[in-house]
Amino acid sequence: MNNKVLIVEDDVVFCKILTKFLTKNNYEVLDAQNGKDAIELMEMNKFAFAILDYRLPDMNGIEILEKLKTKNEEAKTILITRYGDQDVASKAIDKGADAFISKPINPDELLSVIKGL
Repeated sequence: MNNKVLIVEDDVVFCKILTKFLTKNNYEVLDAQNGKDAIELMEMNKFAFAILDYRLPDMNGIEILEKLKTKNEEAKTILITRYGDQDVASKAIDKGADAFISKPINPDELLSVIKGL
C-alpha cells in the first residue's frame, strides 16, 4: 500500500509538526511551503494523500489540487485553511477534494480523516 503523503503548507512550523506527527504514524511524508515546490515533488513522486493549504504565497490549494488530479487521480486530497469559508470548501469538493478541514487542526482528527478516506 502506498502511504506517501504530500503536505503543502506555508507555515513552516505547522508543516513540520504535521510532518513529524504523520511520520510517527507510519506515513512517508514529503512537504513543500509553496506551489512551485509542491509541483516539483508531484513530478517525482506518486502520493496516496495530499494535504493542501488553501492560501499559499504563489498559488492556492485548489490550483495544486487540479494539477495533482491530472497526474494522479486516485490521490486522496484534504484541503485545509484558516478561513472557514464555505465557498472555498464547495469549490474544493467540486474540483475533487475528498475532505475539507478548517484550522486550527487537531492532528488526531486529521489522522482519523486520512484513515477514513
